[in-house]
Amino acid sequence: MTFLVLLLVALILLWTPWRTGYPQEGLAPWVDWAGRRGGDRLALLAILSLLLPLGLLLWGVQGLLYGLLTLILHVALLLLCIGRHDPLGRMTHDYQAAWLRGDHAAAGLIAEQLGLQPVAEAETMPVAVQGRLVAVTLQDYFVPAFWYLLLGPLGAVAWRLLLLAAQRPVLPAARPAAMLAHALEWIPARLLGLSLALVGHFDVTLRTLRDLATDWELPGGELAARCARAALTGSAVEPVATAQQGDTLTDTRQLMIRALLTWAVIIAFLSMLG
Repeated sequence: MTFLVLLLVALILLWTPWRTGYPQEGLAPWVDWAGRRGGDRLALLAILSLLLPLGLLLWGVQGLLYGLLTLILHVALLLLCIGRHDPLGRMTHDYQAAWLRGDHAAAGLIAEQLGLQPVAEAETMPVAVQGRLVAVTLQDYFVPAFWYLLLGPLGAVAWRLLLLAAQRPVLPAARPAAMLAHALEWIPARLLGLSLALVGHFDVTLRTLRDLATDWELPGGELAARCARAALTGSAVEPVATAQQGDTLTDTRQLMIRALLTWAVIIAFLSMLG
């Protein structure tokens, strides 16, 4: 059923208006409320306590209507864990349009809206936006899929709860949530780097991944971004040439789609093996 759930979620994201999951971030109100209950660890436990009723619900519907309710609930919970950025769709379209028409000031403002810090030199902005696109794709798609495969829908929901808490520095639970979120994305980031090697410049990407894989402090998004850059350009250190900056994000989106398809093929193969 795991592959079927992932397939249904992918079809919903691709062919329905819910390309970014549900219209509203369904878990955010809970995180905002529970994240203020006591000190940092107590608040974190309060946030994760949502997993208990969800687990009971999953257990209660098991086997009903020949498993149809379980399937629907799995799909609904996994959709709840999808981010709202649409990194493989329209996330960077406005930035790309501003950059291509030469309006670097507008491009910089849009980049800040995407979550980037202001950059000193406009020439470095496309590489920074590229890194942000890769990091968001990792957090919105790859990490939820990985933990769903490993622990079921509760694993994916736990990841989303921790990520939302980590993104709210005013919450007491933000710091421990960020530490746990970093731990949960550690393995998926490296698996993404390996899949990027398979669909890009293999030798250079694999060498980049090997050099970075044991660095615990390196954020998963940064590792994935460096691997993506190596997979696209065949270089681990050189920035994208100025003449090619307009096509960088398009190429990066295509690269991430190929990596997703690689994961899909592997998951389908493992499902066939039982």
